[in-house]
Amino acid sequence: MGLDMKMKKLVISSLLIFSLFFSIGMASGDYPVEKSSLSSGREIFDSNCTGCHGEKGDGSALKGTLNFTNNEVMINKNSSVFFNVVTNGVPGTAMPSFEKLSIPQRWDAIAYLWTFWADMAGVEYGKSIYQKNCASCHGMNGDGSGFTTAFDFTNLSMMVLKEPEVFFKSIGNGVQGTAMPPWKNSLSENERWNVVKYIWTFQFKDYPNSFPSPIMTLPEISGNKQWYYTPIGTGILAISIILAALVLYLFGKGMQER
Repeated sequence: MGLDMKMKKLVISSLLIFSLFFSIGMASGDYPVEKSSLSSGREIFDSNCTGCHGEKGDGSALKGTLNFTNNEVMINKNSSVFFNVVTNGVPGTAMPSFEKLSIPQRWDAIAYLWTFWADMAGVEYGKSIYQKNCASCHGMNGDGSGFTTAFDFTNLSMMVLKEPEVFFKSIGNGVQGTAMPPWKNSLSENERWNVVKYIWTFQFKDYPNSFPSPIMTLPEISGNKQWYYTPIGTGILAISIILAALVLYLFGKGMQER
């Protein structure tokens, strides 16, 4: 009986020690200890990744490589998955291990590759929606400071395990048992995705400040555009206005001479 008790204590102690080491490993490797740098990540990506994934992250440099601009792919990925791939490589493919990079460098590179999906135009649009509808609970900095139980988007240990689609569904349907209401009847699908893109950036220390915003241009009018939107149409309108003004002037002058 005494021997059994000693064995049980030994097993329990071993499990506790294993759990401790596992937790330390998680803390140091499976999530970043501070917000990742996109500036650093860009340099690392350009030096190590563009040869296969392309400068635009679209996988154009080598057939079969992951396309980080593919929305369907990215919304179902999380940063922890990318960390494991960068660290260990992918057997049977051209993706090697980048264990030579320090852990913070790996996280910086992963942060940067997310920008191919979380594009600046979408982020800026999502920011305006977030500040109007979400900041009162989640805080202007996304840290959940506005409401006691609001989700903290700056909690890196949680964020690296979440996929964008999880947040999209939460925004659309709300979260049962919490104060998070459904927004699917208030925000369009596109608006909800842009909000997700914006809240994604709370994980990064220098987005979008270190990258200039793109010049926003008005969308082109489709093939059924009206004639007066064309260069010829604009010229005709201008001439018509000048002729109309001239006719009115001559008419008024004629009336005065009578």
